[in-house]
Amino acid sequence: MPTFHNWARTVVSRPSAWVSPASEDELAETIRAARRIKVVGAGHSWSAIAAPDDVGIRLDKLAGVPSITRERVIVRAGTRLGELNAALADHGLALPIVGSIDAQTVAGLVATGTHGSSLVHGNLATFVRRMTALDGRGERVEIDPGAYVHLGALGVITDVELAVVPAFQLAETVEVVPVRDVYGQLDAIARSAEYVKVWWMPHARDAHVFRYERTTEPPSPAAQRARWIDARLHTYVFPSVLRLARFPRLVPPIGRAIARTFAKPRRVGPSTLMLSTPMPARHRETEAALPIALASEALERAVRIVGRMPVNFITELRFVRGDQMWLSPAHGGDTAQLGAYCYGSCTDEYFAAFWREMRALGARPHWGKELDHTADDVRALWPELPRFLALRDKLDPERRFGSPFLTKILGP
Repeated sequence: MPTFHNWARTVVSRPSAWVSPASEDELAETIRAARRIKVVGAGHSWSAIAAPDDVGIRLDKLAGVPSITRERVIVRAGTRLGELNAALADHGLALPIVGSIDAQTVAGLVATGTHGSSLVHGNLATFVRRMTALDGRGERVEIDPGAYVHLGALGVITDVELAVVPAFQLAETVEVVPVRDVYGQLDAIARSAEYVKVWWMPHARDAHVFRYERTTEPPSPAAQRARWIDARLHTYVFPSVLRLARFPRLVPPIGRAIARTFAKPRRVGPSTLMLSTPMPARHRETEAALPIALASEALERAVRIVGRMPVNFITELRFVRGDQMWLSPAHGGDTAQLGAYCYGSCTDEYFAAFWREMRALGARPHWGKELDHTADDVRALWPELPRFLALRDKLDPERRFGSPFLTKILGP
């Protein structure tokens, strides 16, 4: 029986069976017959949220985009984000925001609170207008809007209706700022454009502030050319360079050299191109969500940690508009989401130190990134957890959609 591996190869499980239903009726029969099932999308989570321990389900045959209007799109849950973006582009439409990677399934990115970087827009789950699923009895239900960040715990999502907008162009500019000057400016930086993110390559003197603003200019040839170059750097060059990180003394000069590649001239392109990045070298990630007022302190603490370790991958700060979804990392207010990434053997010590600092600030974890939080932690961080658990009891009383991961974070 094929083994499950997530994209980063940090999670492995051995399901008893794999099923790929071709219809909702087949899917319902599978749910009713199984003791425990887990839908596996793209496996592009660093956590074990998608790891099946009994029956693994793939929804590749339940994919596609059956309906597109000027305001809404209905997409089958097994559809990859890149496929949805292409279908919308054919109709002159786009999502208001996308995440960095477009390989995930639509159901998976909504489940984990996947986000881009904007205080104007929320995470991708905030654009859901209707979501249907088959519950633990195999019956079709609509998911409560409060539970759109669903963790795969409520049922098998079948269809998602999303708000869309006319396709738009973005102009990207990159500002180089000494990282120590960024600390006191983060609130202003976060609000300085519709889409903003901050990259800092460990051991570099400067951070890079990426801003994206709407424009009616035509795409610049440099945008597509830069993406072509970036894709090859990510695929062929950076992995080889990062492997040199096994020699700690080489990590700082390598980091400073990689940081210099982030600075680029202004370029214009479609939103889906400008807001995403090529698939990076295989690495590990964790991420902390904090109130925007704590962004500067969180970044400063992260930089201080890295100064003591041979960390060889970017620290990324993104911003997400607050929402009211019960288990969203941005529940209750605008957030800064600070990502700590690493390639190779430095990760365990680094992530432990990172979370000691982030826990002290009351940070919430990203469900799709590495986390070691327990049900007690989750209860303290998400005040609406009881409402989610009550809905879970209603939709999945026999815990057909349970897993060791869900038991750890939600309780038995």
